[in-house]
Amino acid sequence: MADAPPILKKPQTIDDYQALYDSLGRAYWEASDINSKDLVQGARESIYDIITDLDEAQLDANTALFLAAEPKIKQTCATLQKIQSDITNITKNITTAATVVDSINKVLGIAAMF
Repeated sequence: MADAPPILKKPQTIDDYQALYDSLGRAYWEASDINSKDLVQGARESIYDIITDLDEAQLDANTALFLAAEPKIKQTCATLQKIQSDITNITKNITTAATVVDSINKVLGIAAMF
């Protein structure tokens, strides 16, 4: 099975649109007349909509990847619960045990949402 692409990585396209949105914001405040401000703000609103659409498309793609991994996640959660219950037999280092249990609780909480 091929490795999935990094989840939640913003593509360069979104970064480029965000940079444009930010620079248009500066241009809006520097514009000297209302017509120029209206023009810039109209473009900013359109750019914002595009960024939102691209973010939603990226989220949809990542959700599909996550859902495809669901069987592995459930299997791993069972293993994590076993480690959690046996942690005192696995390590005697209290700090390590606490860190592992805390991390497991976070991951189990995330996995429970899907």
